[in-house]
Amino acid sequence: MTLLPQSVEDWREFTLTRGPRMAAEAFLLKLAEMAPAEQRAALCGLPDTRTLTRRFEEAWPLRESALGGVPFLTKDLYFRQHEPTFAGSTFLPQEIGAARATSSLPAAFEGDAGAIECGRTQLNEFAFGLSGENPHYGDCPHPTRPDLLAGGSSSGSAFAVARGLVPFALATDTAGSIRVPCGYCGVWGLRLSPDVAPVGDIFPLSPGYDTQGWIARSAGDLRQVSAAVLGEAPPAGAGLWAGDLGLGIPADDLAAMRAVALKAGAQEDVAAATLLRLACADAAEVYPVLGGHAAARVHAGWLERRRAEYDPVVWARLDAGRRRTYDELRTAEAARARISDAFRTIFRRHHFIALPATFGGAVSKAGMDDAHRRRLLALNAPASLAGLPVVAAPARLPDGRTAGVQFLFPDMANFGWDSVLGRLA
Repeated sequence: MTLLPQSVEDWREFTLTRGPRMAAEAFLLKLAEMAPAEQRAALCGLPDTRTLTRRFEEAWPLRESALGGVPFLTKDLYFRQHEPTFAGSTFLPQEIGAARATSSLPAAFEGDAGAIECGRTQLNEFAFGLSGENPHYGDCPHPTRPDLLAGGSSSGSAFAVARGLVPFALATDTAGSIRVPCGYCGVWGLRLSPDVAPVGDIFPLSPGYDTQGWIARSAGDLRQVSAAVLGEAPPAGAGLWAGDLGLGIPADDLAAMRAVALKAGAQEDVAAATLLRLACADAAEVYPVLGGHAAARVHAGWLERRRAEYDPVVWARLDAGRRRTYDELRTAEAARARISDAFRTIFRRHHFIALPATFGGAVSKAGMDDAHRRRLLALNAPASLAGLPVVAAPARLPDGRTAGVQFLFPDMANFGWDSVLGRLA
């Protein structure tokens, strides 16, 4: 029996030697290994067999390209021309219609890079969550521990990559939506900065904070996928291991994360870590004010009219966002400025900053309570408030689960993702 491809290079070789029709069949065989409930919770917008085969055949002239013949999935916030975008909801196409154009990132991967989009991935409704829970399509489970959650909001992308359906998938990260599921599912991710893509390129969660990116199954695959669209990366020198910002992550879990950070070239600097911890002390309260207010403006035209069709948790967050006062917003903006200033100060001495991205390993649905969400925001909101690009890496914990480590860079011009991944590969 022929082994099905796993990595980017596996897929490139398989497609070159077996041809586009067998490559499409290989994807379908992998898809058939997933249970129907898993497919519903993790995937959507899957093309029929004829359409899928046609996409592989149309990409055949690009088979020698960097990602020629490699399948990928796209989080259902990205647009595909003439197709509906649900964003984890049940009604969005009724409000915005079908997409008039394909988003720039999937177009770039399908264009010169030669990859083939094979469907879409599920998410927390409207990407407003870090858990992977969705009452309409099912909670996305952890890829190897179905009693735990995959994390979100890019839950379907992380699940599909971790299960080996595709070697990479497009995702988004507004306040941890790539970083958290990568940590929980044991995969790798890259978050760009908010100013990379044009406004309106995806369906937004919180304009000004949304970032695009992708998730891959290994450090090597992430390097190869990233190079295909980003080109050469600048070198990265030593970085800062900033610890857990005073959150009290269990010692054994924190030690595993620290080991990954040190392997990547991070060093300890008590003064810099203290500065960051003090500056970010209220990030978990600041981000919901600013991000929630921005999100509420997106939904203003239908928030009341569609109330019964929303996930009640998401509707409540949007409702809270539209009720923020001028004083709340002004105070939060001042805190955001302080956080950004602290990062600028630290980046004068360190090329990158390493932090935990998760509070330990994946948790159950019961464990994903408000207190746990706040801890995840405390770790991930600082980079979001400062608009920083990030590499997300997994750390193996003593109990067999994985946790997340994030590597923050000052901007895209100094985004030394390749150096960090090269040290960790």
